[in-house]
Amino acid sequence: MNSIDTLAKLKQLEGHYFTHTRSKAGKWLNYKLVKADDGYLEATLSIREEMTNPNGMLHGGMIGMICDELCGLAFYTKGYPTFYTTVNLAIDFLYSAPIHSQITAKASVLRSGKKIANTECTLYDEQGNIVAHATSNLVNTEKTVFDIHLPL
Repeated sequence: MNSIDTLAKLKQLEGHYFTHTRSKAGKWLNYKLVKADDGYLEATLSIREEMTNPNGMLHGGMIGMICDELCGLAFYTKGYPTFYTTVNLAIDFLYSAPIHSQITAKASVLRSGKKIANTECTLYDEQGNIVAHATSNLVNTEKTVFDIHLPL
């Protein structure tokens, strides 16, 4: 599969909940794919009760999971034939987001190489405040990447 095929398939899923992943965590997040471009991804998701801390705000661990998931999918838009996995994830927690609100995640590939890739993800609340910003390095596993299978 090449980058054109990958990107074309992701573009077909714009406006839909992304359930075409092998990531059980990604399915659980239940995010809607808003935009997919070469090296860029945008998604929205609603903050459910099970995603919150004791104060009813989006839990920092959930922020990490969202950023990790979206950084990986943004990298996937590049169409590399092998799977890259996260080796680090650095997050700045800047604002809070309450239960039942919606956040927007914007992830992009800053650099992609044969061995290492660098990505970033920024989460925004409904008012446009930056909830969190993360950067992540991914390493090439040399394992063949999976394909997106679209419903008929």
